[in-house]
Amino acid sequence: MEREPRHSGGRAWLALLLFLLLTAGYLAALRATLGVSEVQSDRDAAVRDQVYLALHGGLLLLGAIAGFAAGRWINGLGLAWATLLVVALAVTMVAVQVASFELACSAGQNGLVRHWHC
Repeated sequence: MEREPRHSGGRAWLALLLFLLLTAGYLAALRATLGVSEVQSDRDAAVRDQVYLALHGGLLLLGAIAGFAAGRWINGLGLAWATLLVVALAVTMVAVQVASFELACSAGQNGLVRHWHC
């Protein structure tokens, strides 16, 4: 009895699609909360920090849930998929923040995804 070869291309495309959807949602959420990043007082800073905590923590939680569900559905490896998606999203979040800081402070492009004080 010979086993059918497994095609892993569909799994890779699903992982890439989940990653791109969550990244697009992250960028859209950052643009939507752009006004929160303008800090004029300590209270504004506290509100900004709460919004960013909810945004980043919520996205990582959503990524973990989506990755786990997709992994369990595709091949039973929910934890592996959740880890993959959470790590990829965390690296992307850091890259977006560092890139926006560099653009704001060295190229004069402040306010793309967040307002920075250089």
